[in-house]
Amino acid sequence: MASMNLHFLDARGALTGLDGWLRRCLTDTHEKAAGLMPLQPLDVVVQTGKRIIPEKGHLGYAPKSGVVFITVDPDNPALKANADASLERMFAHELHHAARWDGPGYGSSLGEALVSEGLAGHFVLELFGGPPEPWEQLPESEIRTHAALAAQEWERADYNHEAWFFGRGDLPRWLGYSLGFRLVERFLSEQSGSRASKLAVAQAQDFRSTLRSI
Repeated sequence: MASMNLHFLDARGALTGLDGWLRRCLTDTHEKAAGLMPLQPLDVVVQTGKRIIPEKGHLGYAPKSGVVFITVDPDNPALKANADASLERMFAHELHHAARWDGPGYGSSLGEALVSEGLAGHFVLELFGGPPEPWEQLPESEIRTHAALAAQEWERADYNHEAWFFGRGDLPRWLGYSLGFRLVERFLSEQSGSRASKLAVAQAQDFRSTLRSI
């Protein structure tokens, strides 16, 4: 099994009382994920901060090959509540990104980002089940409204990531996550036996034609 090096940035003791729990959650999730898809050696950096998802108390980020950053807010009650294994699900999402970074990469175009996020979302369901995350549940009618624009901007590397994924502009908040999730959902339904864990290194272009059926 691929190794995972956990690094806790805790010189000032902000993680006191949480480090054991965090270590167990992250280690167990890594073991489960590695049982489903190949993972290369990985550094996971755990830090405290306020730039998190308020409803979750944490945030994950995989900026490049071999590294995942986990930010937690010990003052946020949602962190310890960890509803529906929230922390583990977030880390599983980032682990799929990590696996993808060691293949084609996260990607620089809108289409590549949609596929990377959609695959990571479905990997979480493969590993833990349960409902999709809130940002993957925009109404289908709202997703369809913007599918043509996504097809038009599919290859654009200068797309506005903040607008597509976080609603910074005229687009609905979380549109990119929900559209990517629905795109991969449709793709998996059309490919018998296909799973997100087996598609970590798939090319985004393979999913493009599926967008027309949304």
